Amino acid sequence: MAYVVWFLTPLTCLHCGAHTVEDETNLHTSDLRWDPESINVRPGELLDTGLQEFSDAYLKLRHPVGTEDVHALEQWSCGVCHRAQWARIVLRYVDPKHYRFVSAETVALTPEVISAAHYISSHLDWWVETHPGEESERVLPLLKHLLT
Repeated sequence: MAYVVWFLTPLTCLHCGAHTVEDETNLHTSDLRWDPESINVRPGELLDTGLQEFSDAYLKLRHPVGTEDVHALEQWSCGVCHRAQWARIVLRYVDPKHYRFVSAETVALTPEVISAAHYISSHLDWWVETHPGEESERVLPLLKHLLT
């Protein structure tokens, strides 16, 4: 059973400009923790998770170095226009079994954003299939390179 971490933070849609409030943001990740229940976290709150759980929840693009902040790219959908898009989730190292949720912000999936990230959603294949054309063609070669 997948346990979900819901990241409660306001986000802005890059497509329609709508601003979501924290409890309406559809930003979440499965398998990011082992505890037998789903949780909500807000910026500043502690998350019981370590590097192994990041590898279970996401596709690894590169290892974080030392105690640097972890940047994970996750999909979310706007509650107004329902368009799928990406958010960069930032988590700060506390100790080997804990990270603090620092922030999340909507980002365009560009080669620069991908190159700066450590992890990306395991649902990436769905996004590529449903976003044919220039947007995915720009990033697909980089993703293939990083994931191999």
